[in-house]
Amino acid sequence: MMLSIELIDFDYRIFKFLNGFAGISPTLDFTFVALAEYVMFLMIAGFALFILLKKSDRSRVSVTLQAFAAAFLGRAVIVSIIRIFFFRARPFVSGVVNQLVAHNPAEASFPSGHTTVMFALAFSLLFVNRKWGAVYLIIALISAFSRVVVGVHFPMDILGGILVGLLSAILVRWLFVFLFQKKQK
Repeated sequence: MMLSIELIDFDYRIFKFLNGFAGISPTLDFTFVALAEYVMFLMIAGFALFILLKKSDRSRVSVTLQAFAAAFLGRAVIVSIIRIFFFRARPFVSGVVNQLVAHNPAEASFPSGHTTVMFALAFSLLFVNRKWGAVYLIIALISAFSRVVVGVHFPMDILGGILVGLLSAILVRWLFVFLFQKKQK
C-alpha cells in the first residue's frame, strides 16, 4: 500500500509540474491544446497519405490496416475494459488545475485513450519502418504529455496508454503474421 501511495504522490507531483506550463501565455496554451487535441487525427491522416501519395502496394495497405486495427483494439476494447474495473477521476475533478481543454468529468482518466491510439499507430509503424516509426513515437510522446499540460490526464494515464498501445500493436502484428503465414501454407 505504501508503494501505491508513493507512486500516486509522485504522479501528482509530476502532473503539477507539467500542468504548471498551462496558463503562462496564450501562445503556449494554443500550442499545447493543438498538440493535445489534434495530433492524433494528423497521425491517422498520415497513414491515409502513406497509401494515397505513394504507389500503393500490399505492404502499405497491410501496415495501415494493422495500425488502425491496433488503435481500435486498444481504445475500443482494452481501454474500455480497464475503465470498467478501474476508475480514476480526471485531474480537474479532484483538484485545482489549469484546465485548457473541456472534457467529460464522468469519463475515466486511466488509461489515456488518445495516447493508446497514437502509440498503437506509432508502434505498428515502427515494426515495419524504424525511421517513420521513430518519428511517430516522438510526435505521440509530445502530444501525450501535452494532455497532462492541458489538465485532462495524469502522467500514469499516459504511461498506461503507451503500454496499451504497445500491447495492441504487438497483438495485431502477431495476428496478421499468423493469418498471413497460415494462408501461405
